[in-house]
Amino acid sequence: MNHLKPGLNEPFYKWLDDVRRAIRKEKELKEKLAYYNVKLIGYKGVIYDRIGSAGTAGSEKNMYYWMDKIDETRKLLSFTLEQIKGLDEFSKILSNNERQVLENELSHNRFGFTSGKMNRTSVNSIKMNIARKWAAKMRYL
Repeated sequence: MNHLKPGLNEPFYKWLDDVRRAIRKEKELKEKLAYYNVKLIGYKGVIYDRIGSAGTAGSEKNMYYWMDKIDETRKLLSFTLEQIKGLDEFSKILSNNERQVLENELSHNRFGFTSGKMNRTSVNSIKMNIARKWAAKMRYL
């Protein structure tokens, strides 16, 4: 976690890092899941004409391998989508300026604001307000 900031807001910045990671991983996990599904669909199934042959046991083992990969990827994707959903729910309670600062913080665009009203001091105070709201929300969960 290279962007983790020490102090009272450390859990908040850890949460931001986790959300950033989830946003990046979402597309990758969806692609993996699609690939594993194709591998399973295109997989040569068990041949019942040769029951007891050496090829049957290996075929089932490989089929279970792809099924396990699909299951693991679905669990990871579900966890990732929950984190992104948590971000969406949290951003609903923020004002427009706070939402803009949060989006810029998530994209590592520190001061690239379209509005000329925000300077470094106001951005830092908005970040503190966001961290307070996040901490208050986490207390009730």
